Amino acid sequence: MDKQALQNSLDGLITEYVTNNPRSGKMFERAKESLPGGNTRTGAYMHPFPVYIERGEGVYFYDLDGHRLLDFVNNNTALILGHAHPAIVEALQDRVAKGTAFSRPTALEIEMAELLRERVPSLERIRFCSSGTEAVLNALRVARAFTGKRKIARFEGAYHGVGEYALVSYVPPLGQDLGPADRPRSVPSTAGLSPAVLEEVLVLPFNDAEACTEIINENADDIAAVIVDPLATGAGTCIPEDGFLTRLKELTTQIGALLVFDEIISFRASPGGAQELYGVKPDLTCMAKVIAGGTPGAAFGGRADVMKLYDPTSGAKIPQSGTYNANPIAMVAGLVTLQTMTPKAYEKIRALTQQLGTELEAVFTEVNVEAQVTTVGSLFRVHFLSRPPRNYREAAQDDKLLQDYLFFWLLNHGIHWSGGGNVSLPMTEAHIDRLTAEVRNAFQQF
Repeated sequence: MDKQALQNSLDGLITEYVTNNPRSGKMFERAKESLPGGNTRTGAYMHPFPVYIERGEGVYFYDLDGHRLLDFVNNNTALILGHAHPAIVEALQDRVAKGTAFSRPTALEIEMAELLRERVPSLERIRFCSSGTEAVLNALRVARAFTGKRKIARFEGAYHGVGEYALVSYVPPLGQDLGPADRPRSVPSTAGLSPAVLEEVLVLPFNDAEACTEIINENADDIAAVIVDPLATGAGTCIPEDGFLTRLKELTTQIGALLVFDEIISFRASPGGAQELYGVKPDLTCMAKVIAGGTPGAAFGGRADVMKLYDPTSGAKIPQSGTYNANPIAMVAGLVTLQTMTPKAYEKIRALTQQLGTELEAVFTEVNVEAQVTTVGSLFRVHFLSRPPRNYREAAQDDKLLQDYLFFWLLNHGIHWSGGGNVSLPMTEAHIDRLTAEVRNAFQQF
């Protein structure tokens, strides 16, 4: 494909986007007067300015300029029931009328904990918090306290929120600073990170069991936890190879460390998350997004002996408070979401996602564009690569120009995605067909 022609087409799409979204453009200018760069959520920024949303309904959201967009992002996978699902709306309206927050617990948190334990057997004990970042922070803290060790091992490129340990080697620029592929270096992913944090974080290569074995065994006396997103969603959605997650469990058990699954996104892959899909029982699990039904809520939990460090009835070793922990709004939204997401509902969106993957592969073949389509559960990802990526470094070689072109083409034609996305329960084959048709249209002109 002629790169200059593609760049010219992209420039034209961006010009069209600016012309068709004057109210969002003006809102961005206004935002810059109060927010740094007009932004308060880095992941929501886009050049030249973001779409500003007015409301959502079902599979669509509506922007300030009156456009209706078919949404395959769903607030970064959180809205598995789509926007403003009637059961969620009704439950929240009823809950808000009874009060939104209290300084003492409600029965809702017990119901939610029981439902999560029923679906995820590894969750022997659970605590709630307000964000995925907090869930990860607490899981890593209790791992260090329980094991008496100080180092955390994580995977290159993975996203685990914005805590200190999470912002080491998160989507780092490719280059010599990263070190060998089988011996990644710890590199800061933010200004202001203490050098001491870099010394306490080991970086592992995803899907390289041999390298992981060597690194983990060499640091056996110091590693408190290995944290992994089982689907590497933030690092390119790389499917774990057969036995890889099982090997991590074996290694952590052998050295007396804890295996932490970050299931903040991957939990939507099945009723019991990725640990159900791959048959691996982690020591601790972090959860958010889907379990809060579109509201700010999260949880972490796992082995009872580890979580006992939070037990105030036996002299808690770790204090964990939070004004909005187990907030009743998040609890009711999460309960309704999980109760609605029956095994039959999960199977419906899994099948739709698999169908979408098959159709997209056929389209890319038809238009002679080299691309890889990865699907797992209700998640899908497109890479413009010659083969499916196994890890972050391979995924990071994706063709950004092609991704930007397709993003703006779809946005200008009423579809919101981000290099792929996720399927929500209200979606049908008609929505899948519409996406594949527009992908075809995007490339037929070349």
